[in-house]
Amino acid sequence: MKKYIKNTLTTAITMVLAAFTLINTANGQFDRSLTFLPVVPQSRNINIGFIPDHKYYIGVPLLSSVKTGFENSINYDDIFLRKGDSLVLDRDHIMSNIDDITRVNINLMEEYLTFGFKIKKNYFHFRVGDLIESNIAIDRDMLQFLLYGNGSEEFLGKNVEIHDNLFNLNYYREYSLGYTRQVNEKLNLGLNLKYLQGIANLSTDKTEISLFTDHVDFTFSVKTNMDINISSPGIDNSDVQPGDFLPNTKNKGFAFDLGGQYMINQDFRVFASLLNIGSIKWTENLKNFKTLSPEQTFSFDGFDIQEFFENNEFDNQRVDEILDSIVDEIGIRETAEPYKTKLAPQLNLGGHYYLSPKDQFSVLFRNQFLKTKDWTTVSIGYTRMLGEHVNLMVSNSFFTDSYFNPGIGFAAGIGPVQLYLINENIVAPFMLNNSNVFLVRFGINLIFNKSPGNAEDIEVIHE
Repeated sequence: MKKYIKNTLTTAITMVLAAFTLINTANGQFDRSLTFLPVVPQSRNINIGFIPDHKYYIGVPLLSSVKTGFENSINYDDIFLRKGDSLVLDRDHIMSNIDDITRVNINLMEEYLTFGFKIKKNYFHFRVGDLIESNIAIDRDMLQFLLYGNGSEEFLGKNVEIHDNLFNLNYYREYSLGYTRQVNEKLNLGLNLKYLQGIANLSTDKTEISLFTDHVDFTFSVKTNMDINISSPGIDNSDVQPGDFLPNTKNKGFAFDLGGQYMINQDFRVFASLLNIGSIKWTENLKNFKTLSPEQTFSFDGFDIQEFFENNEFDNQRVDEILDSIVDEIGIRETAEPYKTKLAPQLNLGGHYYLSPKDQFSVLFRNQFLKTKDWTTVSIGYTRMLGEHVNLMVSNSFFTDSYFNPGIGFAAGIGPVQLYLINENIVAPFMLNNSNVFLVRFGINLIFNKSPGNAEDIEVIHE
C-alpha cells in the first residue's frame, strides 16, 4: 500500500510540477494567428477547408512546426509578492488575486514529419507529431484549504464543499491523414483522421471533498468522491528509459477533425472547423484512485507529533502507517484498471476580408470545450502580402482575463525554403511576470511548384 501510494503520488506531483515549470520557462499557447498567414501550409491545421497555394510541400524534420505556450487565469505576480529585494509567497496576496476557478492551460507540439500535395481539386496532408496538453482548474476553496489548512476561520464550524477541480495532463503522439476537396468554386470541405498513441496521462473525473472542522477541538470530518487515473512510464517504481517514450501501441486512440471554407465573394470568405473529436484508451502503466463509498464520513482527531519520532529521529515507517490508515478509513480503492480520456474538442469560426489584393483582415472565434468550463477567445488580425512568398501579420487576442495580447508574425520564402514565426503576445517577454498569455511557433518548410500569381488569388479561386 505505502509503496503504491508513494509511487503514484510522486508521478502525479512530477507531472504537475513539470506543467508549472513550463509556464515559467517555455513561452507559448494554442496558436490562432497561424490562420492569418495564408502562405503557410500549416494553416490547414486550424482551417480544415484551406487548400495551400502549392502543389506539394515537405516540412523539415523536427523543424517544420514547433509550438509552445500557455493561457492562464493567474500569473507570476498574482502568486509572489515583492518586499524589498525578496519575493514572498503571501497567502493573502494569492487569495486576493485568484478567481473562483484558477485555470492553467499549457500546449506544446513538435512535428517530426509532415507533407502535403495537391492533385487537381484534391489536397492530401500527413503529419506525425508529439503533443503535450494541460488543462488544470482549481477551485478557490481548494487553494484556500491548501494555503491555510482546515483551521482557518473560513472552515471552522462550517460545512465546506470543494469541487470543480480538474487535472488533465496529456502527452500523446498523433498520426494524422488529411484530405480537403474543392467541391465547387465557392466551397471546400476537409477531414483529418488521427491515430493516437498515449504516452503519459493524469486525469481526474471526480475530486469532490466535503469537510467540516469542529471549532472547539479542531476534529474534522471528511467525505470524498475521488476518481483519479494515471498512466505513466516508471509508475511502478522502475527506471524510466528513453525507449519508454517511443510509439506505444497499447495506449491507443482515434480522433478526427472536420471543417469547410466558403467564398461569399472575391473579397470575403468564411470558415468553420471542429477539432479533436476523439479519445485515448489507457491500458498500460496504470494506477487508479477511486472512492468506494462516497457517502461514508471519516473523522480525524489529529495525532501526537511525538509519534513521528523515535530516539530523536524521524520515523518514516510510522508516517507510512498513518497514511495507510487514513487511505483505508476514507475508503479509496487502489487499482490498475484501463480507462479512457477524451481530447478537448475545439470549435473555430473565422473569416477573411480582402481590402485589396495585398491587404487581408481576419477574425477568429475559438471555443475549447473543457470539463468544468469552456475557454472562449476572439482574435483579430491584419496581414500584408509582400509579393508571392512573404506575409507580414499583426494581431490581438481577447481573453476573459486578458484583453491586450498583441501578436506579430511573418512567413518568407527564399527559393523553396519557407521560414515562419509567430508570437501571439509580443509584450509578454518584457512583462512575463504579469502575463497570462504567450505563444511562440516557428517552422521551416520546403515548398515546390508554387502556382503563378499572388497568394490571395490562389486561395480564393483554388485553381
